Amino acid sequence: MSAYELAAYEPAQRDDYLQLLLDAWGDDALTGAEFDWWFARNPAGSLMSVARDDGRVLGVASHSLYRMMLGGEEALASFSVHATTAPAARGRGIFVALERKHEQEAQERGVAVVLAFASAPTAPLFLGPLGWTPIGELRIWARLLPVGGRERERIERFEEAGDAAKEWPNHVVRDATYLNWRYLDSPRDYVAYRGDGGYAVLGHKRHKGRPVALVADLVGQARPLLRACIAAVRPGTRVLFGLPAPGQAAAYLSCGFVPTPRTLNFMGKPLAGRLDIDPRAWRVTLGDTDFF
Repeated sequence: MSAYELAAYEPAQRDDYLQLLLDAWGDDALTGAEFDWWFARNPAGSLMSVARDDGRVLGVASHSLYRMMLGGEEALASFSVHATTAPAARGRGIFVALERKHEQEAQERGVAVVLAFASAPTAPLFLGPLGWTPIGELRIWARLLPVGGRERERIERFEEAGDAAKEWPNHVVRDATYLNWRYLDSPRDYVAYRGDGGYAVLGHKRHKGRPVALVADLVGQARPLLRACIAAVRPGTRVLFGLPAPGQAAAYLSCGFVPTPRTLNFMGKPLAGRLDIDPRAWRVTLGDTDFF
């Protein structure tokens, strides 16, 4: 079997990257517009690479960079995202090789930690040859049959001068630059609502062929903001997903949410900094993932 080479992604390989994602994820894969927004417009930047053999792209992977608060100090972190290997090339170590390439590049940039929400196929690779550490299994909750109600004030543009979630433990910095890019400038279907000293972001998408909604982000008093999201769910959408933070279970229950069997496998690895593996030291939302 011939060896493959690793190389930095080039724009000429956009169609190859998109095709491998489509082959792996079908209708749930990134569209072309989402691909360009996610990678080209991320304010903190991206690391992108391909594995190729005789000019053919066999594997793709990326790291998305984010400003984060880690241990009370701002630092740069990266999330391993949107990686896959062509079916015929699996078993050749491509995923691990691409990940190691990005970890080295991220460390050279001063990235403190690399994080991921690992899928079932990739979790053993992260935890095995790559030497990552589990942080926690985050339970997704859901509300069936959302009903209407009073819609809150919409946010046309975020204007937060600083971090809107400054009271949270380790988290992605939520200033206007990040929030506008991540939600309001996205080609994905997000709407943001203001209320009770905070905000909530509601998303709509098709998941495995059915329309679903999600509480993508929520900063502030959970109960009224959840009600704002419920009120804005579109007719015909049968499920609203959310990810309660510690201390929010009662608010979610009061709004009709219940725990589901599905969890997010959150894990990480220290690079130029230290990784806190206490799950209570982290706060993430569905919008912090690359697939919601």
